Amino acid sequence: MTAWRLKCKECGSEWILKVSYDISDMKTIYHYCRKCKKNTFHEILGRLDDQ
Repeated sequence: MTAWRLKCKECGSEWILKVSYDISDMKTIYHYCRKCKKNTFHEILGRLDDQ
């Protein structure tokens, strides 16, 4: 499992997404933001060590 640090482009909150595939070739992803309570674009800040 790979963990990625993401940042919401609307509210700026950062969080960790754990997925089983490499998303390094993407610049942004569209995902649900818990703070905004809606789907927003998120910037991929980088990969974290295996978690």
